[in-house]
Amino acid sequence: MFRKDLEQRLCKIFGFEKTTYNAPSDSFEQDVLFIEIGDCKSRVSQGKIFARIRGEIIVFSQDNKLTYGFFNKRIEQADLDLKAPLFFHDIDTNVETSPARLQNINERRCGFQFFYSGQYNPVKENITSENLTFTETEGA
Repeated sequence: MFRKDLEQRLCKIFGFEKTTYNAPSDSFEQDVLFIEIGDCKSRVSQGKIFARIRGEIIVFSQDNKLTYGFFNKRIEQADLDLKAPLFFHDIDTNVETSPARLQNINERRCGFQFFYSGQYNPVKENITSENLTFTETEGA
């Protein structure tokens, strides 16, 4: 429900060519924005869905490519419409215990909360004979 909206917003705000919900691999793919969802609380009311999503973004990169202040600068420069439903915290957290450091790659994280709202119209379908398949089996 919210994943595409969140991905598009984060991609535009931070400018990474690749953004994914996949977990980072042991190869520490660099200059990719990994989105990690930690918690999603939602409710439906009067045909709308509201959700509060808590998570982190993770980026692996060489120190000279992703300097401290990069996340703050991109958040500050982003359009208000893009960042309005987002709250960022723990910005530019450098993971000192990251195994990527053994390969001289930094792991930087930034926490976020995303306040999502959208239309909620679940697909409603009538059951007809076209939707059903009957199979006869012999009893035991």
